Amino acid sequence: MQIGGAETIIAQLCRIQRLQGHCPRVHCLYEIGPVGQRLQNEGVEVTLQRPPTLVGLMRSLYRTFRRSKPDVVHCHNATAAIIGAVPARLVGVRTVLVTRHGLVGPPYSLRRELKFAVASRFCNWVVAVCDIARDNLRKAPFSARDRIVRIYNGCVAARADGSTTPPKIGFTLLNVGRLSVAKDQESLIRAFALAKNYVTDLQLWIVGDGPLKSRLKELTQELGVEKATQFFGEQTDVAPFYVAADLFIMSSVSEGLPVSLLEAMSASLPSIVTDVGGMGEVARLSGSTLIVPASSYKTLANAIREVAQNRFELAYLRGAVRQCYEEHFTLVMMADEYLRLYQTSSDRPARC
Repeated sequence: MQIGGAETIIAQLCRIQRLQGHCPRVHCLYEIGPVGQRLQNEGVEVTLQRPPTLVGLMRSLYRTFRRSKPDVVHCHNATAAIIGAVPARLVGVRTVLVTRHGLVGPPYSLRRELKFAVASRFCNWVVAVCDIARDNLRKAPFSARDRIVRIYNGCVAARADGSTTPPKIGFTLLNVGRLSVAKDQESLIRAFALAKNYVTDLQLWIVGDGPLKSRLKELTQELGVEKATQFFGEQTDVAPFYVAADLFIMSSVSEGLPVSLLEAMSASLPSIVTDVGGMGEVARLSGSTLIVPASSYKTLANAIREVAQNRFELAYLRGAVRQCYEEHFTLVMMADEYLRLYQTSSDRPARC
């Protein structure tokens, strides 16, 4: 339960399910992390399953489920399903499902996908977070194709709520995510430096932490944009950044359906995204988010330049992205769809 998209989804589901009168419990496989600690502080039961081995974790969950007798076991991502689905079914849980928050991209890890395929046979449903992820899962080796469905990720609308807004100068770009190869902030910084030659008041905010932080800071110095780039590190509350920025940017080379993009949309923040995972799907739904190829910093630079030089059009784009969020990606919609799936599963014979 470190800070991340899937963890955010879990936390927000717990909160809304409690408001609806249900009793969610979270079982962490490796560490509770800051998101888990925050849930604990809010009164949600969060348990760390301590055995370090896969078999030990399965035994621990079996004992836990036998004591607590849950109505639903909802696993998040492949490892959780591999470890949790069998113990849940063995103690008689009628509703077991797994959400895979990313894409299963070739080259496939056949050993891992075989384990997941076995685990998915103990699940009523395998949930993909967007249409492209659903189609991708159906093509994966040994997949349980008849159990794969799609439920879009959702999120709480981002609001500043009186929080301190970061100081803003000029036309500000915002990137939120782990500083890693998958998020490809290197291409973003190169695009930013190139676009800044034409739009001199550009500023870049990068929110997040990760293994590439030092390298990315060095790159801003090499390209001469260190004074126009701010690294804010990991933030528990990103809403003020969404509210204050002018344009959201995701330069990822690998994604599912990132929560940060949905949060930006909820704050009426227009975006430029790479055509990766579900981001292109969201962009086409909104009709107002620009799509560029992944790893093409020159194309991304041209897109940034185009939007910044035509910033008077942003008012229309803001309305369109907010409408798309309200029609497809609210937390209530996601929670209701999961609840229907839980109830549908409970009415059906268990499939083992």
